[in-house]
This record gives sequence, structure tokens and C-alpha cells, in this order.
Amino acid sequence: MGAFKVMLLHHAYSVLFGWVLLEQAGMPVPSIPVMLAAGTLSTSHKINLFYAIGVSLVASLIADSAWYWLGRRYGRKIIDFLCRFSLESSTCVVKTQGTMSRRGPVTLLFAKFVPGLSTMAPPIAGQARIPYLTFLLYDGMGTLLWAAAWLLAGRFFGDIAEKSTKFYEGLGHFAVLLVAAAVIAVIVWRIVKLR
Repeated sequence: MGAFKVMLLHHAYSVLFGWVLLEQAGMPVPSIPVMLAAGTLSTSHKINLFYAIGVSLVASLIADSAWYWLGRRYGRKIIDFLCRFSLESSTCVVKTQGTMSRRGPVTLLFAKFVPGLSTMAPPIAGQARIPYLTFLLYDGMGTLLWAAAWLLAGRFFGDIAEKSTKFYEGLGHFAVLLVAAAVIAVIVWRIVKLR
């Protein structure tokens, strides 16, 4: 476990980039616990909060742009493919298309905060032929809000923890376990919800 913690600290940006990219690509690996941990690490200046926000933004925009172009090219086929793996497959497309048709690209400002909508919004935006630069602008702003919210929440938690030195040292020893437990809890919750 100690080696994993050292790897996480030395490669924090790479781990954050990969984790966000995988989640936004549709893998069931929640990135919120990793972003909270990165925000907490920024308290002790082990990582730079602004770099972490930038890394999260770039990773998300890469995945979202890929889904946008797949949705634009393949339309309903790619959306049906994604819905097969969604935990809410029965209402997956209906909810996302309804939200997108009512609010248009503004949906992308809050899509990252809504489970299911986060992955479905980019290909539906592509299928709806929203211009790519418009998509990029709204998706970028929404992603920036999402990444900043979770990273700053981690920073806030880290600031509180740092005031209690003993608690902060204990948190440092169990940080990897806490992140792993949070990721597992979210995955289990999604599976239970699916059933």
C-alpha cells in the first residue's frame, strides 16, 4: 500500500488525468473521490490546484469530444450502445434527449453533475448537430465548474483536516484506502440501483 501511495503522490496528475478520462469515456470508475483526494493534496502543496483543474478539464474534453463526433457520425447507434451499459438504460435516452431539446447546449453546463447525463450529453449534442465550437464552449464551461467544485471541496476538507495535525497525519496514512473505499461504494451503489 505504501508503494501505491508514493506512486499516487509522484504521479498525481497522470492518475487524475487517466481516471477522469476513463470515467468520461464511459467506464464505471467514479472520478469524484480522486478529485476530492487531489484537492486535499493541494492543501499540503503536494499538487497545484490550478494544474489539477486544467488536467481534469483536458481529460474530460478529450473524452467528450470523442463522444460528440461519434454521436454526430453514428447518431442513434452510438446512443443505443451507450444505453446498453447505462445503469438507467430504460430512461437513458428519453431523459437526456428531453433535457437537451428543452435547454439546448445550456444542458452541457450542468450535465457533469447529473449521473447518466454526463456521458450521454456529448453524443446527443453531436446527433443534434450542435456546432462543435458551441459544444466545446458550453461543455468546457460545464466541465470547469464540475472539476473546480470537486477539487475545491477536497481543498476545503484538506484545510479543515490540516488544522488538526494529528487528524491530518492519520488521513495521510489512510488516504489511499479512503479513496478506494469511496470508489467501491459508488460502484456498489450503482449496481444496487441498477437491480
